[in-house]
Amino acid sequence: RRQKRMVFQAATSRMNLSDEVDLEDYVNRSEKISHADVNSICAEAGLQAVRENRYVVLPKDFDQAYKKAVNNREKEHLFYSI
Repeated sequence: RRQKRMVFQAATSRMNLSDEVDLEDYVNRSEKISHADVNSICAEAGLQAVRENRYVVLPKDFDQAYKKAVNNREKEHLFYSI
């Protein structure tokens, strides 16, 4: 958990996060995600904010990015298991 927390902090260090964003919530989730997934989640959350012409990243951006990353991992496993 400590490493995952550090990766989230490093990936979001230059982002303008809303006060409502709680990174501990994402660190403590039970899905096993790699550090590359964490980085892609943070990047996607930032892109979501930019797409909506915002300078601040909101929790809904992180939720959408997290769901997208977890769903992509599940699709890969289904593809290779056939």
